[in-house]
Amino acid sequence: MKTLEIFLFNLFMVGEDFSNISETRRSRNITIIKCEGYIFEFKQIDIHFNQYKFLNQQKITTVVKILNVQSTEIESILQIIDDLCWLLSFCQQSYVCRAGYKYDSGEHWYSNLGTINNKNNIIENRGQDIRYFIEQVYPTFKKLKSKRQLTVIFGYICEAYRPSLAYEISLISHYVAIENLKQTFALDKGYKYSRGYFSHKDYPALDVAPKDLENYFPPTRKTKQYIHKKFGQVGSAEMTRRMFEDIGISRDNPMVKFSLKNRNDLIHEGLVFPFGHENYFEKAENDFHNVSNLLRKYILTLLNYKGEYYLSEDRIGPSGLIT
Repeated sequence: MKTLEIFLFNLFMVGEDFSNISETRRSRNITIIKCEGYIFEFKQIDIHFNQYKFLNQQKITTVVKILNVQSTEIESILQIIDDLCWLLSFCQQSYVCRAGYKYDSGEHWYSNLGTINNKNNIIENRGQDIRYFIEQVYPTFKKLKSKRQLTVIFGYICEAYRPSLAYEISLISHYVAIENLKQTFALDKGYKYSRGYFSHKDYPALDVAPKDLENYFPPTRKTKQYIHKKFGQVGSAEMTRRMFEDIGISRDNPMVKFSLKNRNDLIHEGLVFPFGHENYFEKAENDFHNVSNLLRKYILTLLNYKGEYYLSEDRIGPSGLIT
């Protein structure tokens, strides 16, 4: 069994532990993360890399070392690393990707389109905070990754933070992410979508009067069937409210109401305000903070995270908290 070394693009993290660079210089550049029975040693090549100097570029920043690996384990370990990269991408709202790996005398390298965004972390970039986040949410992420299309959602979030992107495009990326989450939520709960509405498979439209008639809308000239009041014909906005309620975010939460209204306004009207309007940047930033914070809280809660996190407008220390 030999050592597997995996190289990552674009991870900016201050390590939890020190490695000896020389007798006179030490660097806090090592973070140990345990996952799926493996011990991953993340070593930052240079913790003083300035993220802003590499915007829209790629930079190999990290070497992940795993000891005593058999050749038959490589593919499964690479899949774990890819999952960790998606979680790390969400943490810093900027793509973290696998660049390549070395094993024995062989090397394998990849080209990847994931580039560096502005610094805008959700989780503090200290190794101990990253380790705490990963070890806490990884089991839930693995369970929900495909069912809720979480890698797609994280991709939308990273795209929303590309440098010099128009506010409208960044906002739309967030709203599309919420729409995607709503769709997968509905499917997971047993709903299907048809003709502008969701309906539950256990409460189909009926041609004859049901025994619990009080729970159904009577036939109309348009529907011609009995429709269940709660499960039989659910609109998109209502399904979104139910999605948030499912994890404890009230449908009356101002961020939920604002998100639904602002999404409709932006999609139909196209602009926050005409560019050059005296209130354009104030409203655009406020809209962005609102939807970003709502999405952060939803995803972190969905992943069963407990702890501090950065709100969109935070600059010095995280003020968000999930208990």
